[in-house]
Amino acid sequence: MAADRQLRTGPLDAAAWLAFDTGSTALLRDSLAAHGWPSCLLVGEDGATAAWLLAQHSPDLAFQREVLALLLTLPPEEADPRHAAYLHDRICIRGGRAQRYGTQIKLDGQPFELEAGDVDGRRAAVGMEPLADYLLRFTFS
Repeated sequence: MAADRQLRTGPLDAAAWLAFDTGSTALLRDSLAAHGWPSCLLVGEDGATAAWLLAQHSPDLAFQREVLALLLTLPPEEADPRHAAYLHDRICIRGGRAQRYGTQIKLDGQPFELEAGDVDGRRAAVGMEPLADYLLRFTFS
């Protein structure tokens, strides 16, 4: 997780990101095959968050879909529902569809297209703050 975050806080290097994300996907895929999802109960919150982050940044859309399906089967004490929400939205954006929770933000600080309906209700259901509060993190001046 630390290496992932460090890579993304430096200058944009698309080739380095792709190489890192491809390697991380392979490691996570092997770990899932051998041990199943690294749940909060097994590896702690940081470990489970690290696994989700690797899936979130995976260049393999089919793998992301597999991880999302797995996360959706686990109870909240094993997988943070917010992780599934972020991954769901990432998959939607990559597929050209509207996102459900508003987690994916454009360079102008606004969310990519949203599904119709009560986005704040959907966000609250998985333990997220209201969208307006979340967007304040992306307001650049």
